[in-house]
Amino acid sequence: MRAGIHIEMLLDNRTLLLSLVLISAMMALSLAVVSWGREHDSLKKWAGAMALESAAWSLAAARGTIPDVFSIVLFGIVLASALAMKLAAIHEYRDLGWPRWQCLFPVVLAFLVFAALPYEDFRGRLIYGSLIYGAQLLMIVQALRADTESRAGRAWWLLFGATAAILPLVALRAIVAFFGIFEFATAQSSVAPNPAQLAIFVGIIELSILGSMGFILMVKERADRAIRSLAMIDSLTGVFNRRAFMERAEKEFAIAQRNKTSLALLMIDIDYFKRINDEFGHPTGDDVLVDVARLLDSRLRKQDTLGRYGGEEFCVLLPATDEAGAMAVAETLRNTVENTLLATERKGISVTISIGATLCLASCPSCDLGFHRLLDDADAALYQAKQGGRNRAVTLPIGCWNASAA
Repeated sequence: MRAGIHIEMLLDNRTLLLSLVLISAMMALSLAVVSWGREHDSLKKWAGAMALESAAWSLAAARGTIPDVFSIVLFGIVLASALAMKLAAIHEYRDLGWPRWQCLFPVVLAFLVFAALPYEDFRGRLIYGSLIYGAQLLMIVQALRADTESRAGRAWWLLFGATAAILPLVALRAIVAFFGIFEFATAQSSVAPNPAQLAIFVGIIELSILGSMGFILMVKERADRAIRSLAMIDSLTGVFNRRAFMERAEKEFAIAQRNKTSLALLMIDIDYFKRINDEFGHPTGDDVLVDVARLLDSRLRKQDTLGRYGGEEFCVLLPATDEAGAMAVAETLRNTVENTLLATERKGISVTISIGATLCLASCPSCDLGFHRLLDDADAALYQAKQGGRNRAVTLPIGCWNASAA
């Protein structure tokens, strides 16, 4: 009678474990299908890690029904390989080379330990295996901590929290085995020979699945950030594109009106840019645009906003800046570009810029016309700078300034 109950409990345990393993395997298959055909895809490595992890737990759960060399020695190698592949996936996700010694050494060590220990030494396998897997988990946690960019998203916390939560379970697994808190009543399971080890085992698998969901969502969050960046950033110069600049400008304009502070706008044009394209070619013209954007950005404050308005035109938004400050910034930008030899593929090229400046004062009665009035005023000032001989910064007493002075 007791033997029948024991067999039934063993069957239930295996059914539970294999159900969890099947869930993990199906997730691995889904990731493999999604990442199929992609090169250097971290999802592909994570899918492989989940498949290896599922295979390892299946081997452990099948202890007694398959040869010990598979359920014991191969189990240790496969599980260590799964964790190593997770570490490699995280490094590839961060566009880093995978750390070979950190990945390969635990796998070799697991093989040596599991091959050296007698098959019947359940306690030794649980203790030494937990130490190896715990060290691998610590390396994964450390790699996640180093990813400060993804930490801003919620998915990172899901992966980090699930991985970190496995560590005390692995430690508890080793402690239970070391002190022999429960008797190892059966030789049929090398992973869950008693209720405590079974509970720990189930918790580890569930957290592993939860962490995998976190990694999948983390990859999605990064893709979403990349899409938002493409929608906001000019692909050539790396500064805000026209749409993003206008959105930022409208917000800054509203803040200036609410706080009754001044807001300055500079409109910048590269002088004789068409001549550069005609003489040196469009690739050289692109190099000039990139270098000019870099120079402008290097002379601005963190709170200032630089955007490519179109073609060879750039705009700079200067919050809380008066007329003297706006002209000082304009002259700094003009002098910086004029005195810098731009490095292109063909030769060094000197260029100049013309700048039109305008200002919205806190007391300006015509600001109800919105930010577009500032654009019109800056464009008129830029036209005056170009008509006056180029390579100069001009501001005109028009628009907001004229209205405030009236």
